[in-house]
Amino acid sequence: MTSAVTHKEWSVDSFEALDPAFVADPYPLYARLRAEAPVHFVASVGEWWITKYSYAKLVLADRRLTTQREKLMAFPPRHTSGSCPWAQNMIELDPPEHDRVRSLVGKVLTREAIQRLRSRIEQVAHELVDRVEGDGHMDIMADYAYPLPTNVLCELMGLPASERELLRAWMPGIHLQFDQAQPPAVRQQGEAADGAAREYLSRWIAERQVRPGADLISALLSAEDHGDRLAFPELLSNLSLLFYAGFETTARMISAGVYTLLSHPDQLTLLRAHPELMQSAVEELLRYASPVQRGVERWALTDLELGGKLIRKGDRLSVVLSAVNRDPEVFPEPDRLDITRKHNPHLVFARGTHACLGSLFAITELEIAFSVLLRRLPRLELATPEPTWGPNTKLRGMTALHVRF
Repeated sequence: MTSAVTHKEWSVDSFEALDPAFVADPYPLYARLRAEAPVHFVASVGEWWITKYSYAKLVLADRRLTTQREKLMAFPPRHTSGSCPWAQNMIELDPPEHDRVRSLVGKVLTREAIQRLRSRIEQVAHELVDRVEGDGHMDIMADYAYPLPTNVLCELMGLPASERELLRAWMPGIHLQFDQAQPPAVRQQGEAADGAAREYLSRWIAERQVRPGADLISALLSAEDHGDRLAFPELLSNLSLLFYAGFETTARMISAGVYTLLSHPDQLTLLRAHPELMQSAVEELLRYASPVQRGVERWALTDLELGGKLIRKGDRLSVVLSAVNRDPEVFPEPDRLDITRKHNPHLVFARGTHACLGSLFAITELEIAFSVLLRRLPRLELATPEPTWGPNTKLRGMTALHVRF
């Protein structure tokens, strides 16, 4: 296995995106890309990687770039509304379609609604710690990071507790389908898991159409603006987005945050002594250790120039968020974790039109997850020096994180 040190020796044209060493520690290569080729075509995944903060902001705002590949007539549609939940979700629609759908979903995911969930999120977190407190050890991923968002989201959606493990089993594969570095067979397995989850959610949407309840699915079904409502494919698409993003990314961020804090004892000690720093700590952990490596994709509607490179019509661009969020032109000492960082305009949740609608929900869960864990387990420490990282170049995360207390 290639060691992490050899990242510094790799050429920006010859690195292997699925090399275990790169997956475990991509930051040295990201720094080299940012310095040598901040707009760089990565042939192995067929897209331009954007690793400089200023260029990323341009990509997010440039109307010559689209989230809807279907606008490029030379390409067949990626999806059809009847077969894939990604056809009509907010992140793959441009205005005005995007604005309409976002407005309807936003009537449900309000700040007030999220704040009302705080007590239940705290209760679930405490229940999970109760289960393992007497053992003296646990796997953060299996015992805390996955169950917390799973239980919260399933309760929010009104899904039965008996089926939560089934949903959890689908998640890793679903996300692998979006990683262009994966072999075709792996992506096909992900598409199959996606199809199974889509059929499951479709059944519950149909159930709530007949028997509505006090849950998120029912609320989305009833959301309306001057008589306009989400059609079934739109509801399925955006419900899938909320579920997939709210589950897997949150679970990976909880584990990444715990690992990062335990690996930086000075910052952990500071946070324990000053719990009022939790909000800025979460923002810094998101910047420093976000599992979302490449979370913003655009397609060029016309030929254009960016960073001295010619982007052709139809080319795909991907903002490498984990590189952008360590740009020294924006973040002083970017490779240093600083939970007191004052100016922290990270792009984890994107910006502008397609800024993440669920960002407040994610931040709320993270603040509670870290607060409860650190308060309940004052002697928490790593049981092994390094976690095991999963083979995903878009959504970086560990398969296990063993701790003792």
